[in-house]
Amino acid sequence: MCKKKHQRQIAMGWLRREPEPKYFPEGYTVVNYDGDPRQRAEFFRLWNDRYGTDAEVEQAFNSAFVNYRDCQPLRDVFFVKYGDEYVGTITAIHHPKGNQGYVHMVAIRDDYRGRHLSGALNYIAMRKIYDDGSSVAMLTTNEWRQNAIRSYIKAGFLPLMNGVGRAEKRQMVQRWRKVYRDLGLGEMQMLDKKYRLMSKEELKKLAGDDIDE
Repeated sequence: MCKKKHQRQIAMGWLRREPEPKYFPEGYTVVNYDGDPRQRAEFFRLWNDRYGTDAEVEQAFNSAFVNYRDCQPLRDVFFVKYGDEYVGTITAIHHPKGNQGYVHMVAIRDDYRGRHLSGALNYIAMRKIYDDGSSVAMLTTNEWRQNAIRSYIKAGFLPLMNGVGRAEKRQMVQRWRKVYRDLGLGEMQMLDKKYRLMSKEELKKLAGDDIDE
């Protein structure tokens, strides 16, 4: 029996421009990762909605950051706190090869969602990526994270083609068109793999009759 092929995440791309400042509501602070074991434990909680064992925490943190290409946790990993509570995290990595930024491991604690934190959280990452001198940046996400996608678009991201082969490229266009319809975002724009804006004609040729005139 053939296994079902795992569906690739959708991707978003950013072209260099100075980000517009966004601020957290009163009472929130932003801190860099400083090596504190509690921060590693809170990172695990943000992603798994529970505290992990020491072994689980170390494995997850090493996989996400320590062993991740070009990531320097003390520089790249940020946490958002409300009082003494860790309520969000975001990571902004600079890849010298390609002069590309990467937004990584974004999470807001479930009980703090809907409090207008995503715009300011994205600004933290995009400010660092801009200051790093990155000419482009990318991230990956899932269609069901619709609030996150909306916030990324507000931060200057556009759909980025990351399909391999004609069939998957067509599928990516179709998946993104559905996201835009579901979110009521109007006409879709998309970047190709070289971060060039694709024309309506290119999208129509790629996706055939599934793209409207």
